Amino acid sequence: MQKGKVKNINANAGSSKRKSNREGSFVGRIIGEIVLAVSTIIVWVPIYYFIIGAFKERTDIVKFPLKMTFETMSFNNIVETIEKMNFFNALKNTGAITLGGLVLVVIFGSIAGFALARINRRGFRIYYGALIALMVVPFIGVLISLIRLSVTLHIYNTLWAGILIQAAWNLPFAVFLYTGFIRALPKELEEAAYVDGCSMFRVYYNIFLPLLAPVTATCCIRTGIGIWNDYLLSLTVLNDSYTPTLMVAVQSFFGDRNSEYGLAFAGILLASLPIMIMFIFLQKYFIKGLAAGAVKG
Repeated sequence: MQKGKVKNINANAGSSKRKSNREGSFVGRIIGEIVLAVSTIIVWVPIYYFIIGAFKERTDIVKFPLKMTFETMSFNNIVETIEKMNFFNALKNTGAITLGGLVLVVIFGSIAGFALARINRRGFRIYYGALIALMVVPFIGVLISLIRLSVTLHIYNTLWAGILIQAAWNLPFAVFLYTGFIRALPKELEEAAYVDGCSMFRVYYNIFLPLLAPVTATCCIRTGIGIWNDYLLSLTVLNDSYTPTLMVAVQSFFGDRNSEYGLAFAGILLASLPIMIMFIFLQKYFIKGLAAGAVKG
């Protein structure tokens, strides 16, 4: 009888504990969902604010900051912004710097990543460590040196200055991603090619390059967004009125005494569209490539 009572007490205690765990898990899940919902709203409020502000007159932006109706909706800001900020010229300059920088980063980053992942020598390991250490150097700390270097090379105030500096600055992270991704690939992939007499470059080009699509997409998204949204370098190295970038052109709507918020919001919206489209097409590769390059490596 006593054993039976003990078993019943243990069973009841275990049942109560499981019930308590389920209730605690349910409450924790609800709290987590509430926190995520509130965080999402906080993030989306400023985005919603500048999107609707791009289609409202200045007086409506001040009077009704978070409200827009069809009566107050206007496309005048879009038309005026395209004209005042010389949008298509700025788009051409920003696109050229972004595309040129991405091409250099992908080519040299993938080649360097392949060499560092497959050549196991002390010098290469030291170089890889030094390259990774460069990722913690703040950009503002080397800005003056970069400006002096661009003047010495006679590329100051040209698009080549933006392309080369952006490519060089973003190479360490690209090499980090490519090296980690290639290290995760089995070495049997290239051993047969070496037996057939292929050179190392041929192995890289014919075998590894087609496999690098996920990490290349990750590199393009991460690097492309950074180059596209750059303001500091474009303002200092490309300070000519004939070579403005989109971010510098948007900044022109903010003055010391007067700011055209509607035009600035419209400029931000127009400047964001190309990079948003690129992210939509490449987003399925982003997480896959980032995880493969950073975690497995």
